[in-house]
Amino acid sequence: MCAARPSIFSPPTATNGCWAPKQRLRPLGLGWHSVLRHADYAQTDFQLKPTAARYEGGTYPVPGFVGLRASLELLQRWPLEAIARRIDDLIQRAAAALRDLGATIVSDQSPPRRSGILAFDMPGHDPRHVKDHCLQRGVVLTARAGHVRISPHAYCNADDLQRLVDALRAL
Repeated sequence: MCAARPSIFSPPTATNGCWAPKQRLRPLGLGWHSVLRHADYAQTDFQLKPTAARYEGGTYPVPGFVGLRASLELLQRWPLEAIARRIDDLIQRAAAALRDLGATIVSDQSPPRRSGILAFDMPGHDPRHVKDHCLQRGVVLTARAGHVRISPHAYCNADDLQRLVDALRAL
């Protein structure tokens, strides 16, 4: 049973609720902080925290939405097939350059499975160290699930790839 009534301690538009012990509120949405392992990007089990933090709905990334709109408007100037071919070409060139450096490509590179994300390992180097080393040299990449990961897009060029190669060669 649930009852709600205004309280003298609440603003006029708020109410206090009282729920019977067997009633459970269901979160309406998930925020990054409402799950137990919120910093583990590889996990897919979104187990809610046992505290009130489970109801934290997060904050929408409004500046990111604005940037996304501008990005989509820019990308709509070119045919989608041309963008896909460009990304595929960049991924294949990056994979070849990384292999030449002694990297192990982790991502499936077969044509039906190839994507715009390329995960790789630099034998003898911790992925987090590789990430930090590259960031110091102006190369943005990430370390996820125990591997180094790049995701070049259609706007990347040969200079960007060369900067990656130079940074990794300096490890």
